[in-house]
Amino acid sequence: MRPLHKILTLGLLGLGLALMTAAPDLFSCHGALSLRFMPIEQARVQFAKVQADLAKQRATRPALEAIPGASSWIKYYDNPVFKPGEKGSWEEISADCFTIGYYDNKYWMWYVGTPKNLQCQIGLATSADGVNWTRHPENPILRLGPSGTWDDSILICQHILFDKDRKLYEMWYVGGNTKGELAIGYATAADGIHWTKYADNPVMDNTEPWEGTLIEGQTLLKMNGVYKMWYGGLALGSDISYIGYAESLDGIHWTKYAGNPIISPDIRDPRPWDGYSVDTPDVTHDGTLYHMYYRGWRKRSGISWIGHATSRDGIVWDRDPANPVLVTASTGGIWDNFQIYRARVFPGQSAPDPHKFVVDRMWFTGRDYTLKSQVGLAFRVRRADFPDTVTTAFPNGVNQDQMELSVLSMSGEEVKLAYFTPWISNVTLTIYNQEGRKVRTLVREAKLPGYYDAVWDGRSASGRKLVPGLYLLELRGDHYLLTKEIVLGR
Repeated sequence: MRPLHKILTLGLLGLGLALMTAAPDLFSCHGALSLRFMPIEQARVQFAKVQADLAKQRATRPALEAIPGASSWIKYYDNPVFKPGEKGSWEEISADCFTIGYYDNKYWMWYVGTPKNLQCQIGLATSADGVNWTRHPENPILRLGPSGTWDDSILICQHILFDKDRKLYEMWYVGGNTKGELAIGYATAADGIHWTKYADNPVMDNTEPWEGTLIEGQTLLKMNGVYKMWYGGLALGSDISYIGYAESLDGIHWTKYAGNPIISPDIRDPRPWDGYSVDTPDVTHDGTLYHMYYRGWRKRSGISWIGHATSRDGIVWDRDPANPVLVTASTGGIWDNFQIYRARVFPGQSAPDPHKFVVDRMWFTGRDYTLKSQVGLAFRVRRADFPDTVTTAFPNGVNQDQMELSVLSMSGEEVKLAYFTPWISNVTLTIYNQEGRKVRTLVREAKLPGYYDAVWDGRSASGRKLVPGLYLLELRGDHYLLTKEIVLGR
C-alpha cells in the first residue's frame, strides 16, 4: 500500500508550479458492448464478431485517442487500480459499471463482473486508500434471479445509497432476462453485502420515445427526503443516448420529469466530442450547485470521453467550457485507449483557509480494443476557493478529429498562445512572415495529447525584434496541419 502523499507526488507531477502559483458515489454499454442488452445467445455470437472487428481496427488504424497533457485531471501513474478476476472466474472479461462509497473508514466499490458467458453479476471490493482493493469472499454479492424471472440473465449498472436514518443500504440496478428485456430493479441490505430484492421488481422501465430501447446508467441522490435519479435512455440500433431525470418519495415509485431529456447530444456545427450521444451521469451537490460528470461520444460506436456540467436545480444544465475533462489514452496497448466512461467523483474536503489546496478524486472505467474494461483513478489539485469549472481557450470546444490553435492574449510584443492535440504526435508551432519565410519555431517536440501553452515575444529565431505586421502561425502534427493569421502590433 502506498501512502497518499507518495501517490500524489507521482500521480500529480505534471501539474508543476502553475497550480502552486495560481491564485461521494456507475456504467452503460453503448456501441460495441450494447450486445449486453441482447438476448443472451445472440449476444454471445455478436461478442465474438465485435472482438474480431475491433482487432482489425486496432491493426489498421493509427492511435488517435488521447490522454490529458496539461489538463486539470491527472491520471494515476499506476492505473488501472482494479482489474478483472482470474481466468475462469465470474469476472474474467471485465470489471466495470461501478459505484463507490466511503463507509466505516474505507472505500466500498460495488462493481459488475463479466464472465465468458456474458451473464454479468455484481460484486464488492473494499479499500483503505482507493488504490489497493480486496474482493469480498462471497462475490458475487448480487446474483441472477431464478430461471424465468425478469433478471435471470444479466445484472448491471447498479447505484447504491446509504440511508443513515434507517441504517440501510439501497441499490438500484439494471436487470434483464434471456429475451433481452431490461428494466431497473431495487434491493436493500443492512450490511451492503447480503441483499434482498424488492418483491415487485422492476420499479422503473422505459416508457418514453426518447428513452429508446432501455434505461440504464442511473445515479441517485437523496435530498430533503426526495430521491433524485439521473439516468440514460439508450437506443441500441442507433447507439443514440440522452440523459433524463426522475423523482421518488420512497425509491420505488418514480415520476419522470415531463421535460425529459434534460441533456441531449450537443449538435453544434462542427459536431463536437459529445455531439452524437451522452449518458452515464455521475451527480454530486456542493451545497450550491449540482455537478455532473457524464460520458459523450461523437459517432456511432466511437470512442468516448468524460465531460462536466453544472446546474442549480438538477434539471437545467450548463456544459463546462473546458470539456472534455478526461480523455482516452493514445498509444496502442494502453488499457484505456478505446473508451472511458462511468466517472465517480469524490470532491476534496473544503479547507477553512481559501488559499489551501484540496484534492479531488475521480474513479473511471477504461476499455481497450479487446473490450476489456478496468477501473482507473485520476486526481485534481485545486485551491479551496477555486470553482469546479475552468475556462478554455477554445470557445467551440475540442474533438477527437482535429488540432486546435488559439491566441489567448496580446500585450505589447508578447503573444500568448494555446494549442490542443487529440493525438500523441510530433508537434511543431512555427511563425512565418507574410512572404512565407520562416522567422521562428516556438515548439518542436513529441507531445502527449492535451492542452499546451506557448509564448512568442515578437522576435525572430536570432533574437531580432520583428517589424509590426501580418504573420502566420502554423501548428503541425503527424496527421494534421493548421494555420492562423496574427497581426503583430507596435
